Amino acid sequence: MNSIQQKKRHHFVPKAYLKAFTNKDGQVLVYRKDNPGRALPAKPDTTQFERYYYSQPLPEGGQDNNTLEDIFCEVESAWPALVERLARKESINDEIDHFIQFVALQRARVPAARDAFEAALAATVKETMKALARNGKLPAPPPGFEDILDKIDVSIDPHQSIHAMPGLINKIGELFDTVGIAIIHNTSNMPFLTSDNPVAWYDPSIPIESQNPYAISPDGPIAIQFPISPQMMLFGAKEYRERYCAEGLLHGEIPDVEWVRSVNTQTCRFGYGAVIAQQPGQEEMIQAHSALSPVFDHSSLELGAKTLSIGRFVFGARVAKLKWIPHKDGSA
Repeated sequence: MNSIQQKKRHHFVPKAYLKAFTNKDGQVLVYRKDNPGRALPAKPDTTQFERYYYSQPLPEGGQDNNTLEDIFCEVESAWPALVERLARKESINDEIDHFIQFVALQRARVPAARDAFEAALAATVKETMKALARNGKLPAPPPGFEDILDKIDVSIDPHQSIHAMPGLINKIGELFDTVGIAIIHNTSNMPFLTSDNPVAWYDPSIPIESQNPYAISPDGPIAIQFPISPQMMLFGAKEYRERYCAEGLLHGEIPDVEWVRSVNTQTCRFGYGAVIAQQPGQEEMIQAHSALSPVFDHSSLELGAKTLSIGRFVFGARVAKLKWIPHKDGSA
């Protein structure tokens, strides 16, 4: 393993994706949600990554830093050519599975998804401890510390959220099977934004201020959006389904600045830690939605001896994760 070059920068937003959003200097403008008033110019290679983010422990010790990165790179390799074909409004129906696979991966691999899964596991651990305590299977807390279980913080092995990714990708595939998708070509003078969590879906029948991220009714309307470049966006809706099944991927043009503004607003809301632009000009919108991100929310309801656990996505403040400290032998 040591003879193979080890990959350290694990991009959760691929360089191949960000390339379409670069300006004439080969950079994107990164607006961090914790400091949205400052645009950070960055080349795709130097942003939207974490060191060893997809590394996995090996049974014999040490860690595998390359396997997942190599798999992701293979998926990403075809993306620039697809973007060029879409810009020319060519049919990519022969590559539609690869296209949707790339999009689904951009929902499952990002910190917004992985952090939420780990938060859900942490909540489950705490609920289990409380259930054991109620049933007398844990020692009674010391006097004065009766609420100690409410104050315990739980850290989760990050590899658990890696294992959750295939299941989420499958669910996204099922969601795409309920809609038709189109490529919207932006002919307005307002470019599309993107973010570190670029795949968004929501119920467009609900006023935007009342929407929760990823909350939809099986029988209700759905809007799915994914910025492809400052001039193109994938947009999915149930009303496109019949034509999409008959003709494949659709193309349309939008000159309406207000429509572009509305989807950019969603991009800012769904951004987890950063919103990304090709050029300045939309700072007011970015800052207006910088305080909240799509985060996991957990609540519980006591029903006699049982507890009903409720988890969902809401727009809320991000909370720093507790650091996971593996055993000295490297095991979880």
